[in-house]
Amino acid sequence: MLPFMQHAGRQQPDIRLHLITYEQEEYALTEEQAAQMRAYLAADNIEWHPLKWHSGRFKLLKKAFDLLSGFLLVLKLRISPGARSIAALGTVAGAFAFVMAKLLGLRYYGFQYEPHSEFMRDCHVWPETSIAYRGLHYLERVSGMQADILSTGTVHMMNRMKEWGTKAEVYKLPSCVDETKIFFRPDGRARVRANYNIAADKQVILYLGKFGGIYYDREIAVLFRVFHQQNPELHFLIVSPDLPAHIAGLMQAEGLPETSYTITRSPYEQVQEYISAADFGLVAVPSLPSQKFRSPIKVGEYLCCGLPYLVCAGVSEDDLVAEKYDVGVVVNDFSEAEALRVYPRVEQLLNAEKTALRAKCRAAGIAYRGLSQYLTTADHIFAQL
Repeated sequence: MLPFMQHAGRQQPDIRLHLITYEQEEYALTEEQAAQMRAYLAADNIEWHPLKWHSGRFKLLKKAFDLLSGFLLVLKLRISPGARSIAALGTVAGAFAFVMAKLLGLRYYGFQYEPHSEFMRDCHVWPETSIAYRGLHYLERVSGMQADILSTGTVHMMNRMKEWGTKAEVYKLPSCVDETKIFFRPDGRARVRANYNIAADKQVILYLGKFGGIYYDREIAVLFRVFHQQNPELHFLIVSPDLPAHIAGLMQAEGLPETSYTITRSPYEQVQEYISAADFGLVAVPSLPSQKFRSPIKVGEYLCCGLPYLVCAGVSEDDLVAEKYDVGVVVNDFSEAEALRVYPRVEQLLNAEKTALRAKCRAAGIAYRGLSQYLTTADHIFAQL
């Protein structure tokens, strides 16, 4: 969302944007870092208002407190300098913002409108009978129907909102990659491989992301094991914020030799170097009904760095793009049978001439998720706000 806000601030000098965030203690910035962030945002007419996010026990009480603190801040901004619209990233923040909009007479814009409650239900994180699921699901439906403007990442959600008969103007605006900053880095490829003693000619399959929750867990190791059986020379590069011991346990349970994989983590600004170090990428989102509405940024990053990928059917539009541009492999799940079925195609992509393949992948990535493709849409939305 931030690149679109910054672009609006540059294109519309009269616009004033106030960014409200809920900050977690474990990711707190130092005073110096916070000052740098404020100056960085102010250059594009954005004023930052960080609030504290309360988690842990007594969740409902803490969420009510967070909602109240946000409401009081928005009330202040409504009075002076006279804010007229409120936007929110995602439907969890969107539930807060929608309530505030209705109470304070603001126009409401839901950015990246997705059914988060359905993600949590389908992945068995929240039971369908839970207060968390029922409350958020209700607010998602109401806010979607009564919003003034919605933007969403897929044609699937646009079709759903049309079927529901929302009164909102609905736009396609997926999670985008700034293609001027995200691209294949040969120096990064060499550096990462040297750091982890991965030979320059070794074929590397990358998994970038979390394990478990709304992602596959043990199944990732199953896929690796089958691929390793087909080609013992493959190396698996795992870049994850999760505990290395947990990931290593999954790999060992599937009998993968320790020399066949590397487990590490990376700050975001170095992620494209790890993507550049690989020859093929994985997206470990299960093929569940709600996943077609997601707009994860990972495939855009893979493609803009020249990397083909494997994804489950029915995840965002990633499966459609893989087949349309011939830059990926689509599976039904991460089972042994599916891994065996698609490995010949994976091998073809691993053995393809790298320069031409990277160019084809990057062109697909820009067409699918390139920031430049959607700036005109963002201009139109912010002009209305």
